[in-house]
Amino acid sequence: MRNVLRYIFAAGLLVPACSGQALLDEVNFRNTQFGGIQLVGMSLYSGYSTSAYPQTGSAFTPSPGVGLLGADVNYGASATLGWQRHRPKGDISVRYRGAYGGMVRYSGLNAFSESLSISASRRLAPKWTFTISATGQDTTLAEYLYEPSTLSVISGVPATFDDLAAALSVGQYSNSQIASMLTGAPVMMQTSGRSLLLGNRVLSYSANAALTYALSSRLNVHFASFAAAGKTRLGGQDGVAPTYEMPRSLGANAGIGFSYSLSPRTEVGANLDENRTVNRLQSAYISTANAYLGRKMGLHWFLRVQGGGTYSDFAQTTVGSPKTRQTVGGGSLGYRTHTHTVTATYDRSAMDTYGFAVGTVTTISSAWNWHLPGSRWHTFASFGEQQTRNTGFTSLSGWQTSAGIATFLAPHATLSAQYVYLNSTGSYLGTFENLSIHSVRISLGWAPQAALR
Repeated sequence: MRNVLRYIFAAGLLVPACSGQALLDEVNFRNTQFGGIQLVGMSLYSGYSTSAYPQTGSAFTPSPGVGLLGADVNYGASATLGWQRHRPKGDISVRYRGAYGGMVRYSGLNAFSESLSISASRRLAPKWTFTISATGQDTTLAEYLYEPSTLSVISGVPATFDDLAAALSVGQYSNSQIASMLTGAPVMMQTSGRSLLLGNRVLSYSANAALTYALSSRLNVHFASFAAAGKTRLGGQDGVAPTYEMPRSLGANAGIGFSYSLSPRTEVGANLDENRTVNRLQSAYISTANAYLGRKMGLHWFLRVQGGGTYSDFAQTTVGSPKTRQTVGGGSLGYRTHTHTVTATYDRSAMDTYGFAVGTVTTISSAWNWHLPGSRWHTFASFGEQQTRNTGFTSLSGWQTSAGIATFLAPHATLSAQYVYLNSTGSYLGTFENLSIHSVRISLGWAPQAALR
């Protein structure tokens, strides 16, 4: 019974969707009105997972008969610092999170992790607005997966219905400060499908810049660019390495588009993008054109759908013959009431954001938050699924689901508990692997500012 209670009190090692305390810290930081540098929050956790992950073997070559590391109890501590400044013509915010995680059984995997995100916007002239955001991480796989997803952060920030819709590209933000709160959420690498390839340390970074020109109150033209990179960093503690090493990869794009408001509730637009992806197995240029329609369907929900086509020009393909032409598209859906927020997105594209693979990449994600203003309780859940196919060298499929609850013990203290299940299967360079993990987590957090209610 003692062991059962210890496990229930623990935290899971793999949390692809979001970590309860990290999510609360992120939401509190983005919603605060305070300027200058501040300690956003601190937390302690302890946990249990059915596998300490990652797998063992040499890069690109699996070791025969070697499977997952065994179950383990883990523990850790984290702190989040933030700095922001709000002015009539612009906003800027910086967030840094450091964490130290340890394991009882596999102590050689104990390590420090850190992440940094920056977002800024500036009105250059009455009709010109410039925005930029960037994020970088150098973390263990466990802490990397604990970071909350972009959709979870957006769903957790207590914005209005119109601003929530604007965060998912339906309509305009009410002001620049709200835009900074919602667009500054980090762009995270999808991990559910790629969990089989990640090592015990992951390095990733990305940046996005956009320039918008308002021809009128109803018509906007925007220019944007994006670059991201990621790779596995093999640690070597306890002889641990992944079954495969995810190759160093880089993705970049530049695009132009426009949006036009047919009415206060309906918006149409189109985008043209040129993308570049590079890794040791593929090198390609991808041209994409799409059009979209966004509509606020009522007082509580909105919908956006988009579709188009893409053409891939391969400069190098080491293995296989990926598709060169295909249909792409997607959509987003949001619903908000006084207590509930539900968001969901679907995307089908010809490339991976970080340049890992060119083929057919589909991603489904959703997030739900319930919080009654003034209540001590906060409930959240999320789901994510990713598939990578038609690349010529890999076929991956993974999904995860997460549910948690948090309560405010005092104005400055919170307690959160979360359960997560991860399942990932696929083949990479001709070898098939499968992974499934259950985990639970309890975290105790403290913030100098009173927690959001």
